[in-house]
Amino acid sequence: MDEEKNVTETDENKYNWLILDNTKPEEIQQAIKEFELPDDIFVGTEYPEEVSRMERLYETKLEHPFSLVVINLDQSDNRIEKKLTPISFVLSDNLLITCIDRKTEFVDRLLTKHGNHLNSFEKIITYTLLDIYTHYVKELREMKKRIDALDKAARKTTENEELYKQADLERDIVYIDHTLRDQRETMDQLWNSETFIKRLDDEQLLYDVHLRQRQTEKMIEIYRDLLESIGDLFNGMMDNNLNHIMKYLDSAALIISVPALFAGIWGMNTGGLPGKSSALGFILVVFGSLIAAVVLGYHLYRKDYTN
Repeated sequence: MDEEKNVTETDENKYNWLILDNTKPEEIQQAIKEFELPDDIFVGTEYPEEVSRMERLYETKLEHPFSLVVINLDQSDNRIEKKLTPISFVLSDNLLITCIDRKTEFVDRLLTKHGNHLNSFEKIITYTLLDIYTHYVKELREMKKRIDALDKAARKTTENEELYKQADLERDIVYIDHTLRDQRETMDQLWNSETFIKRLDDEQLLYDVHLRQRQTEKMIEIYRDLLESIGDLFNGMMDNNLNHIMKYLDSAALIISVPALFAGIWGMNTGGLPGKSSALGFILVVFGSLIAAVVLGYHLYRKDYTN
């Protein structure tokens, strides 16, 4: 960042914004050693489970530094673990360090989209947060389409494929939900920092970030509840289908017992039964029982047990 508050590329002796984007571990260690930062300050930046946090740093070469870790949702087709990318900032009076463990185009997009407005360290961080929550909103809108598709499918089928889709979507929702909940506490700390807000000095930008954050948190709550309702619908459909199957089995058992009862009565050793003295009596009983079984079986076959 030059004297006119514009972001420009400089040599290693004049920089005041150091970007560690997919940097080799030895280069990260070099930066840690140069500024006497804590050894573990950038540890965990490659894990989606990294905890968002904000903390003061002491005993460094920087003036009034603090560390800020936020979780971005990368715009890619990877699994949710690969999409969630921690971004670590070290902010001081004269230097801003940004560390992103994975190779992304986030910084390039940030400069392309907001380059003319990045005239302070605080604005770099705040515009980063604006883009991060914008990414969450876009991803959640795509998830809404998947939720709507599942809702339609749940009313028609309980195929394993749809259940697998539901499980995948629930997995994504869980990751994002817990990430946003964790990050909300960090954002509250940041917005309560009088020094940061004073140096930012941009109420409209601050309002935009607050609004996008609230929108994201509301969307994840709504979609989480919608997904739970779809899960209940799937369970209800499966229970309903199971009830129909049990009705069928109970009916089948009852109908099978009818010819058995029919034949059992004629097999009693009591007098007065028709066909007792006839050589065709046994054949008639068997034939009659089979006819009864076939007729009732055909009735079951034609009956729709899903309604």
